[in-house]
Amino acid sequence: MDSLRLIRSELAYWNDDKTKVELYEEFVRFIPVGDKAIDVKYGNIASCKRYIKELHITSKGSTEDGYYDIHYIPLIFENKDIAEYYYSFIAERTQQFADVSETDRETKKKKNDNPIYTIPSTMGFTEGVLYIFEDHFSFRVSGQGENARLHYMDVNDVVKSFGSIRFIYGRNETMTFQIPKAVFAEIFKYLDNRIKHMHVHEKDDVSEYDRFTRTGKGAGVNDMVIAESDAARGMTDDKKRMTISETGGLKRRGI
Repeated sequence: MDSLRLIRSELAYWNDDKTKVELYEEFVRFIPVGDKAIDVKYGNIASCKRYIKELHITSKGSTEDGYYDIHYIPLIFENKDIAEYYYSFIAERTQQFADVSETDRETKKKKNDNPIYTIPSTMGFTEGVLYIFEDHFSFRVSGQGENARLHYMDVNDVVKSFGSIRFIYGRNETMTFQIPKAVFAEIFKYLDNRIKHMHVHEKDDVSEYDRFTRTGKGAGVNDMVIAESDAARGMTDDKKRMTISETGGLKRRGI
């Protein structure tokens, strides 16, 4: 089975934005006009419902390497025939992959260290992937640049502006991330609510050293970011793709 063979491509509206919707053997790809592609595996789809020429897709919330978790995707196609084709194809593949991967998915749900969201993002001019967890997020660069990590208890303020989210932390330090338009509202709502909840309901009495190693950019958090992102991508046991750096930190070949 060729998982990268394009089966069908059509334009649809995702809310008010034109989006190309592409069907592949193992995943469906959404490409909002002017934005990056978002891939969702059929095994991660919880439901797909059709209303004439509309499709409402909901994902389970689990993520894997390169497949960005979106919880709710409402689509409107040009006509009901296209919607029917997409519905039938996605429903069939969803059932097929659910039968195969149910055991693996249940195992993953028991792990508390899986990211809630995994999305493409940029910090300044640096491209990478943002892994959003229950109590922090990690930013893993795709090429050159600094990795970053931010624990929610270290956040002083969250500000949204023109597709970006800016976090103010520590002694007036900042991190700013560009978030894909299609998922911006959901990501901001989750982070804003989660940070406020933790500040109200949880105690934070860690040492200054621990605070330094859990939040920041570059060398201080590199090892944690690399370990977390590798674990999220299922690479912790793949010794061929890891090597020990001269400073003792983990470094992945090809990054």
